Amino acid sequence: MRGIRQHVNPLGLKYIEPRARPLARPKHLATDCRVEVELGCADADFSFELAAKRPAWWVVGLEIREPCVTRNRARARAEGLRNISFGYVNMNVDLDRVFAARSVNRFHLLFPDPWFKARHQKRRVVEPELLTTLRELLRPGGELHFASDVFEVALAAMSELEDPGCAELGFTNLAGEWSFWRGNPMPAASRRERTTLARTQRVWRMRYRVP
Repeated sequence: MRGIRQHVNPLGLKYIEPRARPLARPKHLATDCRVEVELGCADADFSFELAAKRPAWWVVGLEIREPCVTRNRARARAEGLRNISFGYVNMNVDLDRVFAARSVNRFHLLFPDPWFKARHQKRRVVEPELLTTLRELLRPGGELHFASDVFEVALAAMSELEDPGCAELGFTNLAGEWSFWRGNPMPAASRRERTTLARTQRVWRMRYRVP
C-alpha cells in the first residue's frame, strides 16, 4: 500500500509486547454467523471481496501494520460494508487476545512474507506455537486456508502442519497428506493472487481442517 512500509520485523520491541484487543461482532449479524479471518491482510482486497459477496458472514482482517488497519477501516466505511472489521495483531504473539476459543470458522493466511535470508528464518509465520493458537480458536470443523506463490514457503508451512509432532492438534490435509489444493475454494482473491495468475505462475495452496 502506497506510503506504508511493506515489511516490519514482528520480533521488534514495538511488536513483541502483547497489545492486540478483542474485536466485537457487528450487532446486525447473527450470533452464530460464520467468522472468516484473514491474517496479515495488508490491503485486504481478499477480505473486501469476500465481505461483499457474503453479507451474512463476519469477515475480519488482521494486520501488524497499524496504518493498514486505519486505511482499511476507512475504505470499509466508504464502501458501506457493515460485516467487515479490521484490527491490529502480531499473530505469533497476541492472536489469542482477539477472539474467544472455538469462535472462528476459517483462517486465511495468504502470501505471507517469504523471509528468504537465513538470519530471517525465525520470522516465518507458520510455526508450532501459532498452529496451537489457531487450533484453540477454530470451531469444530474449522479450517486453515494457506496460499503462497513461493514453493519453498508453502513447503515449509506444510512441513510444520504434516510434522508428526503436530498430529495431536488434529489438522487434516483436505487434499491428502503432503498434497496441495488445486484451485481457489473461496469466492474472492487477493491482489497478489491475481497478479500471480496473470503471470501464469502457480499458487501453492493448502486447506487443513480440524475435527
